[in-house]
Amino acid sequence: MTQNIYIICPPKKATGGPEALHQLGYILNSLGYNAKMLYSKYKKDPIHPFYKDYDVPYVMKVKDSINNVIIIPESMTNLIAKYPLSQKKIWWLSLDFYEILMNSREKKKNWIRKLIVPYKHTEYRFEPNQNVTHWYQSQRTKEFLLTKKLDNKIAYLCDYVTELFFDNLPESFQKENIITYNPKKGLEKIEKYMMLLPQYKWQPLSGMSREEMRDTLRKAKLHIDFGYFPGRDKIPREALVSGVCLLTGRDGTSAFKEDLGIPEKYKLHENEMQPENVVKLINHLMTNHAEVFTEFSDFRLFVMNEKARMIENTKMLFEKA
Repeated sequence: MTQNIYIICPPKKATGGPEALHQLGYILNSLGYNAKMLYSKYKKDPIHPFYKDYDVPYVMKVKDSINNVIIIPESMTNLIAKYPLSQKKIWWLSLDFYEILMNSREKKKNWIRKLIVPYKHTEYRFEPNQNVTHWYQSQRTKEFLLTKKLDNKIAYLCDYVTELFFDNLPESFQKENIITYNPKKGLEKIEKYMMLLPQYKWQPLSGMSREEMRDTLRKAKLHIDFGYFPGRDKIPREALVSGVCLLTGRDGTSAFKEDLGIPEKYKLHENEMQPENVVKLINHLMTNHAEVFTEFSDFRLFVMNEKARMIENTKMLFEKA
């Protein structure tokens, strides 16, 4: 019997998680499987414009069946109970959103709903279930899952930097004195350096089309991210492909060399973030960009091969299924 594969995804959302889910649908269909997006809420035209090129068909609801494989991001594990017959694959694209969104859903329930729907049937807390398999995207998540008693072996599956960042990728980049940052992450830690280093152009990566972001990164020398890394974050990987050096903190997955394999000296502990130390590092990275970027080449190559690795890992996961 042919398997029907459904990938649960929030509609109209443009973040790293939904993109990874669409990438998986695209790869599965290119391998000859029958994969569809299953959007979690009804919206007219639920596909975000960024993901239309993945060309994955979608449905708004499915009938539970033993012939279904349902892929569920860790942020929506409350939906496990909705499909008792289907095989369920939880893809951990972040560790933190599991707890955050689970707690948020519990708080939103009124007392009548809590009385009618038993607690254990609404949220997943690693109850024994032969129909549930776990995939991890990061080493940090792998180590977390290994502390749990699970019915099936865990497996690695990571997304990739979208092809747009590889289009007409130059062998050498014409760099300018630009430092990029994500204003939604760790901005309060970066603002002081904008004041201390006004000789550089500080460019927030917001309010841009994907093409504008790619073109900005190709001109930038340095991307700074002192924020929290819930998973293997996309922008730092897109920056590496675009010839940009990285300077980060060590919160979340960034602490793990398997997840962010840049030189350790460019991943700062909290007690290393004295202004004089950070200013010296930024100046070093900006002044010696061409030379310093060679230190990032190993992890850049790893990132550039992510799509090929995801295709191979997807094949293995579904040949076993």
